[in-house]
Order: sequence, then C-alpha cells, then structure tokens
Amino acid sequence: MDGAPNEQESKIIEQLKAGSKEAFRSLYDAYSPKIYAFALSYLKNEADAEELLQEVFLKLWVVRDSLDISKNIKSFLFKICINLIYDFIRRKNIEKAYLDYSGTNTQAISENTWHEVVYNEMLSNLQQLVSSMPEQRQRIFRLSKEEDLTNDEIAKQLNLSRRTVENQLYRAVSYLKERLGTTSVTAFLFFFLHYK
Repeated sequence: MDGAPNEQESKIIEQLKAGSKEAFRSLYDAYSPKIYAFALSYLKNEADAEELLQEVFLKLWVVRDSLDISKNIKSFLFKICINLIYDFIRRKNIEKAYLDYSGTNTQAISENTWHEVVYNEMLSNLQQLVSSMPEQRQRIFRLSKEEDLTNDEIAKQLNLSRRTVENQLYRAVSYLKERLGTTSVTAFLFFFLHYK
C-alpha cells in the first residue's frame, strides 16, 4: 500500500478518526511488525525498538482526528518512525558522550549512588516542570499520575470532554520529554498517558 490507500484502508482511517479502537488495533496489527523490524535494524536493541514502536502508535492515536484519508497510512507511520529513530540516535549520542565524560570524572562514586543521584535529580526536575505547566494541564496530569484516574474519570471530575483531557495529557508528556531531553525517561513518561 505504498500509493493511495484502497477503499478498505480509507474506511479504517475514517473509523480511526472517529475514535475507533478496533480500527486502531487493525492498523497496529497490520503495520507494527514492519515498523518494529525497521526500527530494530537501526537501533539494534529489542527493548528500544519496542519502545519506539509504542511511540509511533501513540502519535498516531493522538493525531488521529487530523488524518487525511486520501494519504497513505503506511508512509505516514514510517515517516513518524524515521523521525523518532533520528531523535533517538541523536539523544543516545549525547547521552553516551555525557556518560563517557562522567565515567572519567566520577570514579569515586559507586554505581548505585550515581544512579540514585541521577534519579533524584530527574525526579526533582520533573516536579519543577510539572509545577510550571498551565493550571488546568497540571491538574489533569496530577490526577492521572498521582491519583491514577482514567481519562473518563478526570473528564467527569473537571467537567471537561475526554478529548480535552487526552490533548492536555499529550501536551504535558510532550512538554516533559522535550524539556528532560533524554530517552531514558520515555518509558517512565508513558505511565502518565493512558487511553483507557
């Protein structure tokens, strides 16, 4: 399906635009093996490839209502994948350079202590960043993270639409990932975004 989408695929995309989880699952089943294999060929790590695969389809779900049914969904998914691979490799190179430097300058610090310092610093940065969000976004984010409420529960409690809650959570996670700037927190951040 490298050209224009066929009638069946266009129908699936229309259903996805309307929020159909069945349509989403259909696209996931059809394309996730190819995207995973493609990501693995570049990242050389199964866990990283799996994480990137989740990011691709998370992105698809979030932008579903703006999809163009005349455009090829496979090309769209692989474009997302390629962009994420580029970002991943770029950040990994930065992270490796930092770890190489720290390895020659912090030998006196035990590995456990080092990880604890990094974790505490990350947590502190995360809390500061959450506090800097707009009030509504921060409240939605905290309800999701700290009280483990579903999107529907948050929407009901705050008298908002589910779509508003989803969009605010996506923006919160995107903001945090951008500011924290490291792939090591990607899985941690995924916990905060639930499409239940």
